[in-house]
Amino acid sequence: MNPLRPLGLGELIDRAVNFWRAHWKALFQLMLGFQLVEVTVLAAAQGLGRVLFPLARDPDAIKNAPDAALPHLLGMMGIFTVAVLSSLLVAQVAGVATTHFSFTRLTGKGQPNAGDAFRHAAARLGTTTGTFLLSMGWTLVVMVLLMLPSLGLGAGAVALSVSGPRSAAAALGILAALALILGSVVLMVWFAIRFILVSQIIAIESPGAVATFRRANALSSGRVYEGPGGIVKLRLTVLVTIVGLVLVIMSTVASLPTLIAGAFFGANFTPGHTLNDVVPLWVLLPLQLVQSVLGAVLSPLYVVFQTFFYTDMRVRREGLDLELALP
Repeated sequence: MNPLRPLGLGELIDRAVNFWRAHWKALFQLMLGFQLVEVTVLAAAQGLGRVLFPLARDPDAIKNAPDAALPHLLGMMGIFTVAVLSSLLVAQVAGVATTHFSFTRLTGKGQPNAGDAFRHAAARLGTTTGTFLLSMGWTLVVMVLLMLPSLGLGAGAVALSVSGPRSAAAALGILAALALILGSVVLMVWFAIRFILVSQIIAIESPGAVATFRRANALSSGRVYEGPGGIVKLRLTVLVTIVGLVLVIMSTVASLPTLIAGAFFGANFTPGHTLNDVVPLWVLLPLQLVQSVLGAVLSPLYVVFQTFFYTDMRVRREGLDLELALP
């Protein structure tokens, strides 16, 4: 184990990657179950949506009978919203388990296996769920605020298209689309930074849900030394961008077989022509299983990075290295 000390951005990423490479088998064993649960939840939502809301996947019904199709579309959206939120919660629990495994080894306090990490996450399930609900509620508030400019511009574009110059309406429509894109990007970056250390706080400090919510904001705010590089949110933005791009590239490579199969069978973004509609089940299931396995290999890297950043913040701000060095 390397002695704990403040780390530069490059060294922090390097150590996180090296830790992941050294323990990838155990991390894979820990993450695989969570990945399979997420895939099962999404697959179940797709199957349930097909049965309960068939018109949502019927292009002719959407085009020719929108009044009849609208309740089906809303129902499908509701099912997928619940499924996505459930998957995010599972990912949060997985983050707690992976953090326990990583932090305990990083600080030399033990050598937990995958079963130990899973049991630790199960013991923190109540706090994890409560913090997750708080974070989703706060995210909804921020999302509404960020979407207000695009909604206002969109309403103006609609009004001008009825009673004003079409060129002005088109310009406002373009501005509304740009505002929507910008707001979405800001929301994703804000969410990644605001709640990036939640799993680590739950796994290591185990406060209540409200205390975790506040503690995550405190650790991801302020500055740790003079100069732009010492601004915590700026450091996080740079690190999240770098690690996120690496994971996106790796995940894209892992999903290539599924994407190729979809293109071969004619899947596109049209309702009724998605992967699940046109790719035979005997082809799709093995591909999704392979993608889940590869995801279980890759996804722990992000949690390991979070754990290293959390440890670095504790070392810089609270003398964690000195605390652990005491007999």
